[in-house]
Amino acid sequence: MTRSRRYLNNLPNVENIKDLARDILDCELKLDRTIQDNAKVKDDILVLETQLLSFDNEENPQKIKNTQVKLEKLPHVLFSNDKKIAGLKKKIFSSKSLVDEEIREGLSQLFHQAKSDLDEAQHGIIKHQQLVEEAQRRLMNSPAEEFHKYRDEWIRHVKTVIEYEEKVKKSEKQLEAIKRVHRLEFG
Repeated sequence: MTRSRRYLNNLPNVENIKDLARDILDCELKLDRTIQDNAKVKDDILVLETQLLSFDNEENPQKIKNTQVKLEKLPHVLFSNDKKIAGLKKKIFSSKSLVDEEIREGLSQLFHQAKSDLDEAQHGIIKHQQLVEEAQRRLMNSPAEEFHKYRDEWIRHVKTVIEYEEKVKKSEKQLEAIKRVHRLEFG
């Protein structure tokens, strides 16, 4: 998640995605700490093994015994850390899958909304285009005293058609943007 993904803020389920991203970040931090702890434990094992080899049997037997006890405990810590690392990696992987599902769901919701808006605008254009044509016929056949009334009606309907055409363009741009984001996220 290193690249900028500000467009995700437009998704209706962005809070779910943010929560999952926080969980992933927490797990990644825990994973880094555990890996560092594991490396430290491995270094400690090497140091203790080196000390054991360098001790002379006649030296302090208690010191040798203490080193052996420490050395016996460290593989259990290493094993525990390895299990923790595996669990964290599994949790990160599943959380990333959930993020992908949430993104798909959000994009799907946006797509359906934009598609619905597009259909609504296209139906509005058809309906008001017919009203424009009717108003234009009445305008052309109207007596001079009713000319302003029909002209105002014609202008109102033309304005509405233009507004719906703008909605169509906006919806088409949204659909293209959603498709582009989907390709960017999921190939």
